[in-house]
Amino acid sequence: MLLWMAVLLFVPCVGKTAWLYLQAWPNPVFEGDALTLQCQGWKNIPLSQVKFYRDGKFLHFSKESQTLSMGAATVQSRGQYSCTGQVMYIPQIFTPTSETAMVQVQAPVSRPVLTLHHGPTDPAVGDMVQLLCEAQRGSPPVLYLFYLDEKIVGNHSAPCGGNASLLFPVKSEQDAGNYSCEAENGVSRERSEPKKLFLKGSQVLSTPTSSNWLVPWLPASLLGMMVIAAALLVYLRPCGKAGPLPSQIPPPAPGGEQCPLYANVHHQKEKDEGVVYSVVHRTSKRSEARPAEFAAERKFYHLCRGEMPAAQ
Repeated sequence: MLLWMAVLLFVPCVGKTAWLYLQAWPNPVFEGDALTLQCQGWKNIPLSQVKFYRDGKFLHFSKESQTLSMGAATVQSRGQYSCTGQVMYIPQIFTPTSETAMVQVQAPVSRPVLTLHHGPTDPAVGDMVQLLCEAQRGSPPVLYLFYLDEKIVGNHSAPCGGNASLLFPVKSEQDAGNYSCEAENGVSRERSEPKKLFLKGSQVLSTPTSSNWLVPWLPASLLGMMVIAAALLVYLRPCGKAGPLPSQIPPPAPGGEQCPLYANVHHQKEKDEGVVYSVVHRTSKRSEARPAEFAAERKFYHLCRGEMPAAQ
């Protein structure tokens, strides 16, 4: 009797759940990771008859192994896990239960889908409209944001995943436009395709996009470019009539004579006459109806001969 009492004095005073504890790794767990559970005893005391549970439901049994491989983690792998095992601590043999360990698998959200719910016809001012947004995949909690033409009009949280909705009354034509929703869960963020809400008898449907506000300005831009091109053509058009340059064919001298254009120089010397040049003459008829042009030609003639033209 005294021997049993002495042995009991050396049995540690440990709570029922403190004998075992459950570990899950990696931590945090992302979708696709290899999830592993391990049931361990206090101070690594040996265990036998180990059982694993998820959300209170039996999951796996092993006589000797304290480790359970769960394979690739998915969103469905999340839950509250616990384990039990037989502990032999002389002179006691008992089966304690560990505390629960929450396993949260982090998975990115899928692209949400937005649905507009209203009556059989386009809603009018005063009618109710419901926006329903749902992401098929993604670890909870999921935060949903609702947009009207890039402006946030509401938000809703889904702690356990699933969908979220926004119900609102149509107050004016400004409630028409492009609606969309966004899902975010801390791992990723995705935006839905926009859905256009038409109002009965409304002409203001949505704000113009970058692709359609340019269309009205396109004809005006082309017209402006044509005006500028025409102005440049008028500005760059030669003021005089088309013809040979003055340096190529000089104007005629008075009396039908021509200011000579020297070419084909022959270095032949005659006795005291210097160098002989071959001369090209061009005779043109002047019209008596162009006195100003005649005066200019006469002045150019005198300049060719190195003379000062007489004052007019």
